[in-house]
Amino acid sequence: MKTGELLSKLEGLRRQADFAENRLERVLAENTELQSKNKRLETSLRTQKSELEALKEEFRTLQLQRALTGNDQTRHQAKLKMNQFIREIDLCLAQLQE
Repeated sequence: MKTGELLSKLEGLRRQADFAENRLERVLAENTELQSKNKRLETSLRTQKSELEALKEEFRTLQLQRALTGNDQTRHQAKLKMNQFIREIDLCLAQLQE
């Protein structure tokens, strides 16, 4: 092979290496950005789950409150619901003791 051909091939390899290096840098930057976005989304999800649980508990409390102020049938339903809550609490306490 002649020197000119070798230099031409060497230049081509250098361009390919530069292209690969630039591509790698872009991919690494994108990966960092996506990891950051993922962390923000995970935090947001945890916050929303927490808010949802609080709203569910508030809803149960309001249902119970409404039931207690109603007629005999709704009071009976409220007592049943309170018994259900007590059983759930007992189950949680039993699990904590294990």
